[in-house]
Amino acid sequence: MKKRKNLVPGLVLILAGVYFLAQQMNWEIPLSNTLFSWPSVLLIIGLLFSGQGVSNKDDGQLFSGLILTGLGIHFHGVHTYGLWSHHWTYFTFIIGVAFLGKYFFTRRDGWLPGVFLVGISILNEFYQGTVVLIRESLGVFASYWPVLLIGIGLYLMFFRKK
Repeated sequence: MKKRKNLVPGLVLILAGVYFLAQQMNWEIPLSNTLFSWPSVLLIIGLLFSGQGVSNKDDGQLFSGLILTGLGIHFHGVHTYGLWSHHWTYFTFIIGVAFLGKYFFTRRDGWLPGVFLVGISILNEFYQGTVVLIRESLGVFASYWPVLLIGIGLYLMFFRKK
């Protein structure tokens, strides 16, 4: 099957052309304030990237598209509809879902970070004391967790064989 690498740029140009033509012709477009807002642009571009990623079997485009789609939905929920607030758990949830989408698409990478990020997001969203609970349970080690991160990073960079 032939890969269609110009699909997303072509669709973006067509949609932009239709929008500007409608403005010049003074056509009334229902819900135009919502439809042509910047969260909608993120959402539409994300859906286009996701669709092209699936059709081209490109997990990188799918991953980027899922993140943009998630951010578009999030910012619509915050700015347009006032459904929820800005909290870090929404962003880690979006990235986790993108990793899981990549995993379910390729069956290779992304399962562990996806489950970890979604789990942390859900845990903290429904139990706000998660960070305090982790600090209290770690005790003295809570102040040394950056050293653990540095150690894991050094191990992955220099000692782990692929």
